[in-house]
Amino acid sequence: MSLIVVCSFCFSLLFLMPMMMQPLSLGLCIMLLTGLSCVLLGVVMSSWYGYVLFLVYVGGLLVMFAYVSALAPNTFFSSVKSIVSWAFSFIFVSTMLIIFYVPDFSFLGWLDQLATEKTIVSSGNIIVAPSMINVIIVLGAVLLVNLLAVVKVCYYQQGPLRSHSELK
Repeated sequence: MSLIVVCSFCFSLLFLMPMMMQPLSLGLCIMLLTGLSCVLLGVVMSSWYGYVLFLVYVGGLLVMFAYVSALAPNTFFSSVKSIVSWAFSFIFVSTMLIIFYVPDFSFLGWLDQLATEKTIVSSGNIIVAPSMINVIIVLGAVLLVNLLAVVKVCYYQQGPLRSHSELK
């Protein structure tokens, strides 16, 4: 039953994203959607996969938030009550649709079997095994190249992207 609630939260956040006009509210919506998606992946698949996916999304989200907040105009939030009412209505409607149109939850029984098999396979020792040292070295090299590329792109000589002198 909690899986259905998490899915309904994911769908409600997904449908609320076009209504977000501020970088802060859009970032919060994407962050919550990422967290819920990673929780779902952690339940269905390996928890390591959900954790790594969360770290990658949060890193990308921080970079995108920095760029968007530097370039976006300073606008005010619209009515918070309308966004909250839309969120609760989406959550309520999606939960009711799932409950009424899927009355038989026996198809979720495979999650128990998957959870017992998953604890045996995903202990984490496979990642740091001596046979996987080549993969770890390649991943380290890829991360180093990405770091150098980001530093090269972010090296600026002309100053900030948007000057704040006109706000005074």
